[in-house]
Amino acid sequence: MSPPTIAIVGAGPAGLTLAKLLHSADTNLSVTIFEHSASAKARHQQGGTLDLHPESGLLALRRMGLHDAARPHLRYEGEELVIADLNGCELVHMKDAPPPADGERDGGMYTRPEIDRERLVEVLLEGVEEGNVRWGKHLKRIDGETGKLEFEDGSVEGPFDLVVGADGAWSKVRSVLSDVMPGYSGICGIEGHIDNPKEFPRIDKLVGRGSFFSFSYGRACMAQRMGDNSIKLGTWQRRPETFIDELVGEQVEQEPLRKKLLEEYRDWCPEIRELIEVAHWRTKWKLYELPVGHKWEHKASYTLIGDSAHLATPFAGMGVNAAMLDALELSDQIITAVKAGTSLDRAVEVYEQGMFPRGRNVQERTMLNKTNGFADDAPLMFMSGMIGVVAKESGWPIDRGLLYWIPITRTAYSFFWMKTSWTACSRRLRRAIWGEKSLRA
Repeated sequence: MSPPTIAIVGAGPAGLTLAKLLHSADTNLSVTIFEHSASAKARHQQGGTLDLHPESGLLALRRMGLHDAARPHLRYEGEELVIADLNGCELVHMKDAPPPADGERDGGMYTRPEIDRERLVEVLLEGVEEGNVRWGKHLKRIDGETGKLEFEDGSVEGPFDLVVGADGAWSKVRSVLSDVMPGYSGICGIEGHIDNPKEFPRIDKLVGRGSFFSFSYGRACMAQRMGDNSIKLGTWQRRPETFIDELVGEQVEQEPLRKKLLEEYRDWCPEIRELIEVAHWRTKWKLYELPVGHKWEHKASYTLIGDSAHLATPFAGMGVNAAMLDALELSDQIITAVKAGTSLDRAVEVYEQGMFPRGRNVQERTMLNKTNGFADDAPLMFMSGMIGVVAKESGWPIDRGLLYWIPITRTAYSFFWMKTSWTACSRRLRRAIWGEKSLRA
């Protein structure tokens, strides 16, 4: 009897994790990844740094036997996080966590080491057998009835017993299962880089070893420390879909764009404006999302994982972890079915029944962060909302039971309002007395 054939479309963290887990199992499976990039080195630089969660990303690495390979790239000091407003008022400053002692499991809920997305993909690629990734295969369409995959180069592959869409936001595989397309999230922006922050000591100190996120009046300036000590910077705004094209133009021209961004952030404090002044700007983005709770009627021989299934904006930091957990759960169902000689189709259906509520939770959390983070009163509502999220994750939900009658969120909002108001008043006073100059002056 020939082994079941599985096609994975997309060689990102989701697709590579699924392939590695299936290859590592003692089962008779034929697994092929189809990736549109010409080669691993030809891929466009994607993503900044992300934290891996013990119950998802780190768990998947352990199950794949790749945790030791990833360990040199895991940065526990990268957990340092500052959330501030446009005046640089710190509403929270989370310190980095010590790495687990040798032989111990990764710490608790909030022991979530950072890793550059590119390093993670490199680790996953090294774990997949050479030849299992078919590079330069840009999927054009899928014949939903025959199961054949048609590629831009004219080649045709299949049919397969299972086609897994790990092909991201604009998934071609999703079109077989659902007519729903991603919609504009209301947020757009541009990303840049500061290659050598040591040349700018106050910026270096501002960002620290982890991340510095500032929100106010529908705008954000978000800086992340990368594994090579450089800083990735993103400015994001709640604007119409056409705004970023009008701001940037067809090509990124550094000085004109820098002047426009400084004008957009003219009322922000000098420390944050200096980030904009010294960054080298690279890529403009319009962020898209699928409707919260997106699902589909099960169809034999097809399924989705990661962003293909539950695309959301990056403002909860859950995307890659959710994708790797999808891959872990799907691989478990497939392996169990193959070993038992039971229905592969039923295994996929069971996976989907578990994935839909999990994906909805990711989308709801992300939507909450996006809405509160880009509200007119951000970051006040953002921080107040985070208290509810942390309380729920810690097993003390504040929306029911005795805690329901304690105005925790309103009290927190008032505290943050007083703190930001005092900082704003102090800044206006300093500016009136001494003036306010760029830190580069």
